[in-house]
Amino acid sequence: MTHVLMVGFGSVFLDAVEGAVADGSIVVLEEPDNIRHRGLEGEAERRACLRAVLPATYQQGGDCVDIATELHRSWPIEAVVPALEYAVPAAAAIAEKLGLPGATSRAAAVLRDKLLLREATGRAGMPTPRWREIRGPEDIVAFAQAGPVVVKPADRQASVGVQLLDHCDPAEAERAWQALLEAAEPGHAPDRPLDRRFLAEERVYGTEYSVEALVREGSVEFFNVTEKSVIGGRHPVESGHVLPAPVSAETEQDMRTAMRRLVEATGFGSGILHAEWIMTGSELVLIECAGRCPGDRLTDLLDLAYATAIRPALIEILAGRRPRLPQRAAGAAAIRFMSAPPGEVVSVEGVAEARERPGVHSVQVTVAEGDRIRPWSSSWDRYGYALATGRNPEEANSLAVAAAASVRVRTR
Repeated sequence: MTHVLMVGFGSVFLDAVEGAVADGSIVVLEEPDNIRHRGLEGEAERRACLRAVLPATYQQGGDCVDIATELHRSWPIEAVVPALEYAVPAAAAIAEKLGLPGATSRAAAVLRDKLLLREATGRAGMPTPRWREIRGPEDIVAFAQAGPVVVKPADRQASVGVQLLDHCDPAEAERAWQALLEAAEPGHAPDRPLDRRFLAEERVYGTEYSVEALVREGSVEFFNVTEKSVIGGRHPVESGHVLPAPVSAETEQDMRTAMRRLVEATGFGSGILHAEWIMTGSELVLIECAGRCPGDRLTDLLDLAYATAIRPALIEILAGRRPRLPQRAAGAAAIRFMSAPPGEVVSVEGVAEARERPGVHSVQVTVAEGDRIRPWSSSWDRYGYALATGRNPEEANSLAVAAAASVRVRTR
């Protein structure tokens, strides 16, 4: 049995490894506020793989390292997994304290702060948008004089607070600044005040991709390219993904090279990276990078397309072992998120039929009659998806799009 410490409660991760890891082999550290907000008391009784959920503060410091060290004395920890974006620095610090493989504290700090990431990749000579830290609406106005910009928090997830501004007068800048300050994620951050930083950067145009990579001691052991779809408008929320992306061998090689440079620039040790890029036509520009499993069910897509199990493999790497990993996909997989006009839900139809469509792996809808659908301003506003597989990326994407479209959510 491999004893795994998970920092942050990752329900999707736990669902995926249930049955693949030994019973009682995972202990979770979670913020006390998040345990309360998400109703995680008694969760260990509901999951065989879970030994305990322990309260510990880990976001922007806290007592998590001391708690993990004390746990290690009676229950030797062999791998430390960051299950959530906000847990990446704490997981790295615990792994270093216990002498276990991990991202490294230096790399974790860079990956959790987009300003530090811009500095690190700029020093390494990697293509990067023009950028600056912003401390108020007047900074946005000044920066936007050169053209369309993106404003975003430096340390959030799920597109929370991210805004595209084509034109920016003082009134528009004030509106954008207030949206940055008010961006919230109930149940994902503790109630205590946290320090926040913000940046503006030049808007880059092109095809959007992400790269998922398992890294062991600075060496990329698994590599995948995903093509992304993003909605138009002010908020660039992702509407779908397909992998492996239908790119040329030359483009794939360029992305492999870029990922190796990114690993070197950040000093990343062992773990998983989820890097987002834009191919402008002339160069590959890094947008941001996370040091944990990607969201949007992308890890599930990887498992299906490559006939593998990424999360158990990640645990093996973080335990200092070298799992066997596929180098080429066996097929393709895609996900498409559903959309409906904002308003109160009147009815939800077609879910059972969508699940029976060819190639469909899963269909999930999280709203019912009486719920309210909001306009998309972050990934948390999406209410459902269809996930499908196919012989190639085009087929997988077509099947996922058709399945999502066959679910009819009426609003008023």
